[in-house]
Amino acid sequence: MTLKKYARSALALLLAVVLCIGMVPTAFAAQENGYHDPADHWQEANNRTNELDVNAVVTHETFQCKECKQQTSFLAFRTPEYTRDGQTAMSRNVKYSDGTMVDGEGKGSILDGVPGEDATYTGYHWTKAVCEVCGNINTNMAKTDYGYKKNVYWLYDCANNFFENLPDTEAIEQVDSKYHRVITTSGEYCGFCYGTNKETNSALERHSMEGSIRPELAHQRFVKMETCKDCGYAETEYTAAKAVVADYYGAADGAPHTVTVSDLSEAGVTTAIRYGHSADACTLTSAPNYTEAGNYTVYYEITYTYADTDMVESGVAYVHLTATAGGSCGCGCGDPDCDCQDPDCDGDCCDQDCEHHFVCHDTVAPTCLALGYDRMMCTECGKMVKANYKDSLGHAYQSVVVREATCEMPGKTMDICERCGNVKETVLPQPEHEYSTSVIPATCTGPGYTLDECAVCGDRHITDITPALAHDYKAKVIPATCEGGGKTIHVCEGCGSSFITDYTEPLGHSWDEGKEITGATCTGEGMTEYTCIRCGATRLEGDEAAGHTPGEPATCTAPQLCTRCGAVIENALGHDYETVVTEPTCTEMGYTTFTCTRCGDTNKGDYTEAAGHKPGDWIVDKEPTTDSEGSRHKECTVCGETLETGDIEKIYNQATTDSKGEAVVGGYLVTVTDTDTKNPVANATVTLGKDHTLSVRLPGSRLLDYADQTTIKVQLVKDKSAVEGMFIAVTDKHDNYSEGRTDKAGQLTVPGTSGNTNADGDTTVGWEDEDGDRWTLTVTVVDYETGRPIEDAGVSIGKGGNITVVLPDGEDMDEDNRITVTVTDNERRPQEGMTVIVKGDLGQRETGETDEDGKLTVPAVTETEYHGAYIVGYTDGTFGPEKNMSRSEAAAIFARLLANKLDERIPNGNKVKFRDITPGCWYAGYVQYLTGYGIAVGHGNGTYQGERPITRAEFTAMAVRFFDVYGSGAEDIMEQYDGFDDVADGHWAAEYIKDAAIHGWVEGYGDGTFRADDPIDRAEVVTIVNRLLGREADEGYIADNRRRLVTFPDVSPRHWAYYDVLEAANAHTALLTDPESWER
Repeated sequence: MTLKKYARSALALLLAVVLCIGMVPTAFAAQENGYHDPADHWQEANNRTNELDVNAVVTHETFQCKECKQQTSFLAFRTPEYTRDGQTAMSRNVKYSDGTMVDGEGKGSILDGVPGEDATYTGYHWTKAVCEVCGNINTNMAKTDYGYKKNVYWLYDCANNFFENLPDTEAIEQVDSKYHRVITTSGEYCGFCYGTNKETNSALERHSMEGSIRPELAHQRFVKMETCKDCGYAETEYTAAKAVVADYYGAADGAPHTVTVSDLSEAGVTTAIRYGHSADACTLTSAPNYTEAGNYTVYYEITYTYADTDMVESGVAYVHLTATAGGSCGCGCGDPDCDCQDPDCDGDCCDQDCEHHFVCHDTVAPTCLALGYDRMMCTECGKMVKANYKDSLGHAYQSVVVREATCEMPGKTMDICERCGNVKETVLPQPEHEYSTSVIPATCTGPGYTLDECAVCGDRHITDITPALAHDYKAKVIPATCEGGGKTIHVCEGCGSSFITDYTEPLGHSWDEGKEITGATCTGEGMTEYTCIRCGATRLEGDEAAGHTPGEPATCTAPQLCTRCGAVIENALGHDYETVVTEPTCTEMGYTTFTCTRCGDTNKGDYTEAAGHKPGDWIVDKEPTTDSEGSRHKECTVCGETLETGDIEKIYNQATTDSKGEAVVGGYLVTVTDTDTKNPVANATVTLGKDHTLSVRLPGSRLLDYADQTTIKVQLVKDKSAVEGMFIAVTDKHDNYSEGRTDKAGQLTVPGTSGNTNADGDTTVGWEDEDGDRWTLTVTVVDYETGRPIEDAGVSIGKGGNITVVLPDGEDMDEDNRITVTVTDNERRPQEGMTVIVKGDLGQRETGETDEDGKLTVPAVTETEYHGAYIVGYTDGTFGPEKNMSRSEAAAIFARLLANKLDERIPNGNKVKFRDITPGCWYAGYVQYLTGYGIAVGHGNGTYQGERPITRAEFTAMAVRFFDVYGSGAEDIMEQYDGFDDVADGHWAAEYIKDAAIHGWVEGYGDGTFRADDPIDRAEVVTIVNRLLGREADEGYIADNRRRLVTFPDVSPRHWAYYDVLEAANAHTALLTDPESWER
């Protein structure tokens, strides 16, 4: 039964206040076991506490432990309250499981019983908590509470908003041949203790029968079965299907003879027989006939059909024809032992005067009805006689039960001779029904009826059905108490089903004027004890200390003292230094000058090392010529001091190719041409080094291009002979680079499919794909950590376009020495998706693909980042996703995040500057911490108003200020800001909202508005903060480890913010992959 749930927010808030006396307002809950009704699995024990323990629902929760003096993990036990009168013990002012009253002194009765037998659920549950750090029990309660550090449970109200609806369940039971019973169960249960209110109803429904026919060849029958598709009740009928094809024994008398057929099938079965001379060719509609003496094989195939269902039986029969008949021989001599087969003998065979010498000619085997014998032949005259007779075998019947006898139909068996096929039927007598009658009275959960059941066959018939009775609900009113809400429990006296209505809020304690225990001093609080005049509960309340009488104000070095007791009222203020930073120069140290704004004390400190000179690039003072060296120097980019001087090697030989592509340098004729067209390349600069190597700089109109290669030819000027083995380095205007040595013909063609990197880590190579297209790539190899170019690395490209880089000997490649390979085309445009294989000199091999910048860094290293939990739930274990976020809760979130990032401690809140926040307030330290960074700001009247819901504009402004201190968030969520229709330029938070929208942290509504002054709920907050930090949940990890994580009963996996909430509430180490994953 679904009950209307109302006033949930107010009731939940009041219950949370009652539960959290002596606790800080943070608690995590993670359900360890799935829903079950404790009443269905109740286990009894030898004392009350043990019995509550063994039947409890256990959760891990976080409370403030009064012994550990910090928040710790507790095991929380909750068990539904079941009493014999259905009334909670709280209605008798009994609060504890040992019978102790609310005031912690008197004793009363808890009227406990066994659920399902003599006790029913009251709408309350028993609870206790065990600290998992110190092991003490109920240390989350006030130290003055009776249950503190005692192994007892205390009662707590299963509030209306704790309940969840049970899914409707349906069970079906067979009743008789016409009806089955449908039993429906519904209700609701407490989400914490699983106490359950159930309602059960049943009704009789006729069977919904579906028919089928199944052939059973082994039993020579068809089975007709009618089955109810809902409950499985089945009715079965059997119909015999048997045709017998019998062997034929006779004499060859000139007439046709064949097998005999007997159809013994019952009505409704159609029989069709096909015959043949082989097993795989039964096509004849009638059996073949035989007239000549001999033994013949007849194959057959019988098809039985019943209600469009077929089954096929295959077999073989025989036709035996002899030359004589009636036991006489063929010659007609009348001797029964004569076996003459000659019809024209006229007895001559028997009249011969012969001393017969008989031998066995052949043997005739006995059959079911005929004798067997040996046929003997005289070796002298050929006479045939019978001898050595053997008895007939008799029939060998096999019995098949076609149908068992029941009270409604006689049975039938069929006996078939396995040798000759002779068949006989036997009818099994039909017994009589023996019915017994019982009357099932109607109840409030099901109808009544008269049941007749046969003791022989189990047949059942229902008659005289009467409707179910109405539930007889009796209302039990549980009045509200000081700590528990009131309610009305309706329990059916017939079946025990129940539901709850008329919830009322707890009354709250009514305290007396109090009795002073101790008086207040300068520093010590007085103590007053208050007693509830309604339930007798007590509480202690401190009276403010009288306070010190201040002496002289504190100075930088002297504290302020109380003139009455001498205590320090205010510590020495300490110097309030203003700082002036003197930056270091290239040669002088930097320092900070500290000057106190109150007393003028001054000193210097925080010295920093001299910055040192920062050398710039080489500055050419004199260009080199072919006759003399040039000169150059480096200057400090900060102070201009000359740091280093050097010579520039003179130009030994340099020339520019003419219109024929020729240049003469140092006795060499160098010719530069287009490889394919042979056209000369003019204006190429050719330089001969002092080590007799050539460098060629292509003109600006020509690039190193594998699709348009360049050939350099070197000859001696004196005799035009080819120069083999000369090293040539070729570059172009984009600093693409190829190198090589001339061949026997004095030629070098560039770029090729392989090359070595130069001092800048570059080389240009090319390759041809399977379509014949040619591609040119420049590969740059550098040290990832230092950016140092790696010279002399071998680079080659395979036919498939894969790039292989072989590092030079001595070049390390590991997690501490990573290698970056950059791939561009000859226009220096990055090439994404290129496969690169990097090999080291120790056999290392790394493979990967270039990114959008054309880069690949190997070996790959997964970076990690610690993500602390920055949000907690309420003391009742819930998260409250739709609850408005308060200003204090927002401060707690941002303070936890920033302190975790900066590795700082949250202060105690004693110096918070807002007049509406006392130092003991739970969020005072968070606000003080954020105020120091300019993140938390108050109102114009000097208040912070921490309990007030924070608006969307206020939260956005706080998030932007937090981001300025915290540092960069997720770069990939930047998006174009178009503005919101309802945020004018004059709005106080307009710039903050614009900044946040640009970064993608906040989004507006579908109508284009932002609704800056609306409150923001807790689910929206964690979603925005996760966006700001670039954090995302690992859905796979959560699915596999849900029992180990902090979860909340009011944020199910179907909730839109489920994964954002779990990301915020669970500390974890994140692997910065795409997408982000949590470290296992």
